[in-house]
Amino acid sequence: MKRIKSMNAFEKLKEIGLSDYEALVYLKLVIDGPSTAKEISESTEVPYTKVYEVLEGLERKGWIEISQGRPMRFKAKSPSEVVEIIKNEYQTRLNKIEDFLINELQPIYDVHSAEESEIWILKSSLGIMNKIKNMIKTFNKEIYMVIGNFDVNIYSSIISEIEKINMNKNIKILLNEKNLNFFSNIHKSNVVIKKALITIPFNVILSDKEEVLFHLTIGLDKTSEERKNLAVHILDKSLAKVIREYIEFFWKIS
Repeated sequence: MKRIKSMNAFEKLKEIGLSDYEALVYLKLVIDGPSTAKEISESTEVPYTKVYEVLEGLERKGWIEISQGRPMRFKAKSPSEVVEIIKNEYQTRLNKIEDFLINELQPIYDVHSAEESEIWILKSSLGIMNKIKNMIKTFNKEIYMVIGNFDVNIYSSIISEIEKINMNKNIKILLNEKNLNFFSNIHKSNVVIKKALITIPFNVILSDKEEVLFHLTIGLDKTSEERKNLAVHILDKSLAKVIREYIEFFWKIS
């Protein structure tokens, strides 16, 4: 047994999943040829009470054959046969793993990836202005702008950005009546401006890249110098869809 345990093959067989006893028994049969359970137990020191359990395990794996004579004799399959058995076993396992990962886990991953959200809080006028400018520069085909409060420090430069938009892109702007004059100089067929039917208390920018920016002015009852800005920029597919439905509804009734 010591000779078998000292063989490099003993450790290799354990690496591919055999127990100590299984590795000992298989190597014994490869070296000595067909043997009885008693001979295997004596030469490997695998307890006789365990040797049949080990032999049955090796047979289930396809590594040995059993002759049905009396006494039963056990024969190792050739290493080349065992290699093919291992290849087939690993390929079967791989196919099952692949099927599970692709058919069951991938759809779950895709849903969560698609629904992954990013939320950014912006408090400075400059930060809000730059974010809106970037949304206008990068949208694909259509962007909605709902302007309830016109902050000159932010939206004056936004107007100049709107005027640069290519004709293959569309901008829809919904305004409170008091803000209409700020956009009166825009004369582009791809920029449509409507007066809102109801008074809008906040600003929303919605691009077709599933970006939403909510812009709130804090302190409307105060002077312009005392007012503060707060914007929330969100990347979220589900939220963008809901906001689009609301804006399109108000757009239609205005």
